Amino acid sequence: MYSIASIFSNQDETIWKSLNKTCEYGGLHKTAIPHFSWQSAESYHFDRVRAELAKISTEVAPFSFKTSGVGIFNNKRKIFFLIIVKNRALLEMHEMIWQRTVRFTEQANLHYSPENWIPHITLNLNELTEDQFKCSVDELTRKPMNYEFEVHEFGLLYLTSTSSGIDSLYPLEPDK
Repeated sequence: MYSIASIFSNQDETIWKSLNKTCEYGGLHKTAIPHFSWQSAESYHFDRVRAELAKISTEVAPFSFKTSGVGIFNNKRKIFFLIIVKNRALLEMHEMIWQRTVRFTEQANLHYSPENWIPHITLNLNELTEDQFKCSVDELTRKPMNYEFEVHEFGLLYLTSTSSGIDSLYPLEPDK
């Protein structure tokens, strides 16, 4: 699986340290590459999507976004996530990225289409035991989850059953 994502930074690593200590099992943590996804697909026509991402990155200035609270995706596994606050600029950027890159996908994940997109930061990639889940709900609902993050680049990321990483990075440099 691949995704077009915003790579973000936050100088305050205590956010991740605090989450990692939740329930003292280390189940909640930043993903290996802190990000949120604009689009996801089984694969891409890589040369074409890379060229389009390079163009987009010259049109978009670095930006910040805020989180407000925690949510749960309850599919096969229970996934905790930080809720990203939507605003008009974020929604318009998502639609622009989707429209300009979806033609390069192979089996696009429609959960990321503009009408279905829930911008979020995944907190646990691993399955939680029932006790870990209950403890996490209790702990996370007691804490304010209002953070601000800065985005300085887009990335094409990959996730397989054995590894994850960055295929390519695109620094946001408008008027380059």
